[in-house]
Amino acid sequence: MEQTKNFKSISLPDYFTYLLKIDIHKKGSLTQFLNTYILERPGFHGLLLKSFGKEIQGKSLDGIINSIGWYTLRAKIAGLFMSYKENGEFPEEIDPTDVDELLVFEEKIKPFTVEGYSRGLLFAFYLKMSQINGKDSKAFFEEPTMIKLLSMTKIKTVKIDWLLFSLYQFYISLGEEKIIFLLKSNHSFKKIMSTLSSDQRKRFFMDGLSYAYSINEKEALTNSVC
Repeated sequence: MEQTKNFKSISLPDYFTYLLKIDIHKKGSLTQFLNTYILERPGFHGLLLKSFGKEIQGKSLDGIINSIGWYTLRAKIAGLFMSYKENGEFPEEIDPTDVDELLVFEEKIKPFTVEGYSRGLLFAFYLKMSQINGKDSKAFFEEPTMIKLLSMTKIKTVKIDWLLFSLYQFYISLGEEKIIFLLKSNHSFKKIMSTLSSDQRKRFFMDGLSYAYSINEKEALTNSVC
């Protein structure tokens, strides 16, 4: 098993993470919604124009959204904040490796989540920001194992980030063999939670509170992860 990952409370831009938590396609015209949302936040608007405007003639916000596309724009915005976290300033150019890493992670878990949400990217963004904050050598989990566990849940969920978080907690507490057995036996998450020791449950909730605080979703632990 890989070295255990600790979840820490870190400061993430709420005006950006909000966009990753919602089904943005239910907001009507995507470009119109984003344009209105961003213009209402002058700091966010200015950052996007400064970072991406020179790529688009006339530095039009509509032009930026239409040219880059929401799918790639999300990862590029995340890359901006990752660079700021690491270097203390926003970059002249975004490292494409950072952007690709986020999108690759999201693609791997895409079959297990509901289309329209970006919570897979949100989780990847948190993990990368946490890596930078803690100067860790590795951001992501033991991916093949986590993907295997995801496939065994046999569900598609909006909150793929919380499902991954829960599976990881069970994995480090119980071990791969036992969590696979419990999932194959169709044990509910509540029943799996009951198999944890008091210290393991404490870690689950402390780590969960750290993640919930970071993404400004403090009510999450009182609700189902699915």
